[in-house]
Amino acid sequence: MKYSKEIVIDLPREEVIAKMEDPKNFKHWQKGFISYQHVTGNPDQDQSRSKLKYKMGKREIEMIETIEKNN
Repeated sequence: MKYSKEIVIDLPREEVIAKMEDPKNFKHWQKGFISYQHVTGNPDQDQSRSKLKYKMGKREIEMIETIEKNN
């Protein structure tokens, strides 16, 4: 599955990136977010993997995120 979304934010790029990459902030912009667990590689670098859990309605969904390219 491939998914992308574009949002324009009027703040300095460095500040936005720091907030978006910090798992402590995921709950503020990812609906239903429950938890984050780093699995392999260096966090936020190419080919790193993380396990993300979400609550969607009555179900909990667990997915593995692989960062193909972080640019």
